[in-house]
Amino acid sequence: MIARMVLLSLLLGYSIVAGAVWVRLVAIGPSHAELQINDMKRTMRPGQDSPEGVRLISISGGYAEIQANGNMHRLRLGERVAPMLALRADGRGHYTTELAINGRSTVAIVDTGASSISMSRTEADRLGIAYRDAGRIPTRTAAGESSAYLVKLDNVQAGSIHLRDVAATISVLADSPAIVLLGMSFLRRVEMVKDGDRLMLIQSR
Repeated sequence: MIARMVLLSLLLGYSIVAGAVWVRLVAIGPSHAELQINDMKRTMRPGQDSPEGVRLISISGGYAEIQANGNMHRLRLGERVAPMLALRADGRGHYTTELAINGRSTVAIVDTGASSISMSRTEADRLGIAYRDAGRIPTRTAAGESSAYLVKLDNVQAGSIHLRDVAATISVLADSPAIVLLGMSFLRRVEMVKDGDRLMLIQSR
């Protein structure tokens, strides 16, 4: 528990961003830029905010500097940004991140070997996930065979990535797994780009 609280405190600088958007620079002029934000084209001047939460900061040298998804981006004509999460491996090569599940925060570790988001019964209770009436499936853990409840999470957010209706398994065991596993029910819906010890998760449309 102490280790978990330390990890949470280290991640407090990480922000969960609501209303993730896709932005592409489609035209640029001396005093304005045309941005495609999701499926809407908007002509904006520096200092303006779009209804989707995108701000045009400045225009110079053929670039438009914008703020979107909680980050600053410098776009050339035709370039785009998407909701994403950048992670750096720890000393053991693991990628750990803060996660918001149905609006409540937890800590998860990226696990491509897990078929879904997986967590212990205790963690599911803490997050307020209703699972006791869900169907159960057999599972295999390091301790042997077990079972888990199969549920759908209404929304899961990591960085500016925001996914809905994500499958998850809730272990019948109270304390296993010890940390939430960010498995393939989430990961298969994003693009994964690895560069050295960095891992980029980019949300597809």
